[in-house]
Amino acid sequence: MSLKHIKNLSLNPYTMSKIIQNFIEGYGSPVEFKLLFYVLPIILSKDARARLIKARKTSRMDTIFKKKEGYRDYEKLKLSPQSHISGFLERYSELKDLTKTVVIILVNEEKISIGNSVILIKKDNYSKYKNLNINELLRSAFYLGVVFKSCSIEELEYYLGVRSN
Repeated sequence: MSLKHIKNLSLNPYTMSKIIQNFIEGYGSPVEFKLLFYVLPIILSKDARARLIKARKTSRMDTIFKKKEGYRDYEKLKLSPQSHISGFLERYSELKDLTKTVVIILVNEEKISIGNSVILIKKDNYSKYKNLNINELLRSAFYLGVVFKSCSIEELEYYLGVRSN
């Protein structure tokens, strides 16, 4: 089996579409299109996902991803609070085409519609999945939507190190 086939199996666009669908459900209102491209790079990070599993409706970006150890570690290691989502930009570049495919799938399956923003047509509800791994993956995506909703796009892009053009 080639590397390409293994990648296709592990990054199945239909599974990834459930992630985006649950993200939009957690966001709770129409989503700006470019935010969809930030979802997979965060959710597919094991560290970020582990933190999002513990999220609540009141969680914010800084409360989930900020290190709890104190400032001494930052001074010694010169790490930013964003270190829990380090590698975001590389994953963002790698997953851009996959995200486009996922959006096409969601539109074709009439689960979202795209106009000035992305609107969820059909909810998925992560809690209906009995498989613990899938449930946690989709729950993380849902709560990422909740967290994204709590901050402005400018704050989010600053935190992720992304620049808009």
